[in-house]
Amino acid sequence: MTMNKEKTLRITITTFFSIALFGGLFFGYILSEVNKGKELQKLASYQPTTPTKLYDTNGILVAELYRHKQELLKYSDIPPHVIHAFLSVEDDNFFNHFGIDFLAIVRAAIKNIFAGRIVQGGSTLTQQLAKTILQQRKKTFGRKFLEALLTLQIEQEYTKEEILEIYFNLIYLGHGTTGLSSAANVYFQKDVRDLSIAEAAMLARLPKAPVTYSPFKNPKEAKQAHMVVLGLMAKNGFIPKDQVQKIHDDFWDRYWPVVITQSPSRSTWGAKLNRAPYFTEWVRQILEKELGEEALYTGGLRVYTTLDVRKQEISEEELRKGLIEQDKYAFGANFRYAGRADRGLVSLYNLFSSIFPVGVPYVTSLDDRQVFRLHLEKEMAPALELLTDFVPSENESAAVKEFQRSSLVFSSNLHVEGAVITIDHQTGYIQTMVGGSRFSPKNQFNRAMQARRQTGSAFKPFVYAAAIQNRAVGSGTGIMDAPLTTITEEGEGYSPQDISGDFRGMVPLSRALSLSLNIVSVQVLMRTGTDSVIDFASKVTKTNKSRFPTGPALALGVAELTPYEMALGYSILANKGKDVIPFSVRYVLNQSGTVVYNKEKEVQETLAEEAKNGTIQIIPEATAYIIKQMLIGVAMGGTPTQALRAADKGNYKGESGGKTGSTSSYTNVWYAGFDPKYTSIVWMGFDKSSLSLGKGVTAAGVAAPIWGKMYSRFYNEGPYPSFYPNGKSEEIPADVVKGATCAFNGLSPGPNCPLTGNLFLKPITIAGRTLAVPGGRQCDGDRDHYRSMDLNDFLQRELEISDDELK
Repeated sequence: MTMNKEKTLRITITTFFSIALFGGLFFGYILSEVNKGKELQKLASYQPTTPTKLYDTNGILVAELYRHKQELLKYSDIPPHVIHAFLSVEDDNFFNHFGIDFLAIVRAAIKNIFAGRIVQGGSTLTQQLAKTILQQRKKTFGRKFLEALLTLQIEQEYTKEEILEIYFNLIYLGHGTTGLSSAANVYFQKDVRDLSIAEAAMLARLPKAPVTYSPFKNPKEAKQAHMVVLGLMAKNGFIPKDQVQKIHDDFWDRYWPVVITQSPSRSTWGAKLNRAPYFTEWVRQILEKELGEEALYTGGLRVYTTLDVRKQEISEEELRKGLIEQDKYAFGANFRYAGRADRGLVSLYNLFSSIFPVGVPYVTSLDDRQVFRLHLEKEMAPALELLTDFVPSENESAAVKEFQRSSLVFSSNLHVEGAVITIDHQTGYIQTMVGGSRFSPKNQFNRAMQARRQTGSAFKPFVYAAAIQNRAVGSGTGIMDAPLTTITEEGEGYSPQDISGDFRGMVPLSRALSLSLNIVSVQVLMRTGTDSVIDFASKVTKTNKSRFPTGPALALGVAELTPYEMALGYSILANKGKDVIPFSVRYVLNQSGTVVYNKEKEVQETLAEEAKNGTIQIIPEATAYIIKQMLIGVAMGGTPTQALRAADKGNYKGESGGKTGSTSSYTNVWYAGFDPKYTSIVWMGFDKSSLSLGKGVTAAGVAAPIWGKMYSRFYNEGPYPSFYPNGKSEEIPADVVKGATCAFNGLSPGPNCPLTGNLFLKPITIAGRTLAVPGGRQCDGDRDHYRSMDLNDFLQRELEISDDELK
């Protein structure tokens, strides 16, 4: 018996000392963790994440990049009623306890037992702060001890006012808001100092359940919780009890319409400053790659960009107005060709109808069902969705949501999109970048940089310039505009046609470009060779040669290029053929003012090296000079002139050069233009490239006026820069020869023929062969003689080609 007692005593003592030893070690470990001060050091040295700021070329703030935007508040900045609201909900005994409130824990435990579930917590505000500091650590038993000890440490090191100040700067209140300052801005667009009692009561319920009590996500729950908080404030004597209902009702009468119309995904990101969203997103991607995410979002960088925010906002506004007008045109009451038909099957239908007696014509307008669906989606769907918030009808609500889901593709395909990009062709600065109608979570595709579309006649200057460079033509060379059929590489017949459907006979090349004559462009391509044209276009647009088709349709712009690539090509033409390296970020400074990224310096060094080794001329200056003069002629007296200059259209009175571009079935419209300073591209079309903008829609009618309005506003309607400053014309390159041809037809001038300028390159001799622009027979002054002539007759009679050579 005695032995058993001794054994039991020995086991008890051993167990006690073991528990004491391990408990002491564990407690010592916890104390050592706290005494190391790592967690408190975080608290003492805490600084809010400083946004990265983007500035334009004039030093104007354009945008901010951050994960959570915060402003450090001082205790004195926070109104007493805001503090009272949070304490009423989170810790009404805050100023009396030492960090852990045992009475609150017991009270919460009793309530939870009677409720059969957890309905109340017992943690203090200081404990919540400790949890916030330790949130990166895994949830373990040891962490709970660490939280408790850190709570005591905080209470020991800081005053109650300092704890509240830290709490209000660190607490998460939903929708990406860290800190009370950020939350006040997102929920009420207010400074913390201006928050009312009702607003403070709504925010006070968010810390423990930011999603459940979000007024944007769950307005009904937020409204109910608001009343509870006001009741607690009244119970604690912070507001009169008889005022609770009035404060509640007055607040929600004003705030309810706001919350039910706000996006549930509203956040600090959505509320941030961003005056050029497509450009900002483009820059963000560049900086994230070059500098890393951490530096970008928390480093407080100052990013100096190439953007001109005034020009950017002008471009956005003019493009948006143009897109709205085009949508109205497409669905106007008198517009029977709806313009939304997918034209991909039309040629197939025509083929079948020529063989079989197909009795039902294809439909290019919207039918009654489609019109009803379009208007229902546009006009009634938002109202139906709003109605389901008030009516407990799950089936009806689900039906509305399904209708919206299934209509998403339908409605998005029925919206005209567009893009604008402007490059300073002397510096490479990207001054504007508009990637679409409106930047949103569902519309972030940057069409200015990424949308490849057929370019139509806007591609013709590259064809003409390649021919000029090869000495196949000069600016005044006469080319026959007459019916033409050629064979493609696939062995199929190809007969280009002009949009007017008629033929003009012999036409000088510069006039053919101004009139955008397709048959002439195909002939210029045939004289030059597709390989030469592809080589030229690839150089100026800096795109791979594989992107360009090799058939005769290349002359008419079937190659698909982005607005950026077109802007680059035209910039090089406008910059005397010299290299242009477009860029969007000039340089970046960190918080200490040190340059951490300098793209502008890199570009300047690259261009200086190219100038030194002779590679800066992408194309010869002489070639660029001639095509530039031809494009000035197009803008001043061609298809876009009226659209650019008329007061009710573009209202642009300055000097410029440029070219329109419209593709088959009216699917894309372009205007590519430049003045002495800037090159800009305007594009409009659908994201689904086979959809038509509508019958008869041309670049001159839609895109060119936007370009004109933009440039008119760029310069506040004058004075405009000139290609001929002080009345002096641009110096003619040494390789350019000035001549003249007959204005009627581009042949050698005769005594009865008015003259037009003819610029061409000096003859050169390669391998014993002299390359020079071919001359034509002298014009006899008969203007109509060459209009009625068949192309084959012309080749035989005027160029003296024999029947055998013609074959």
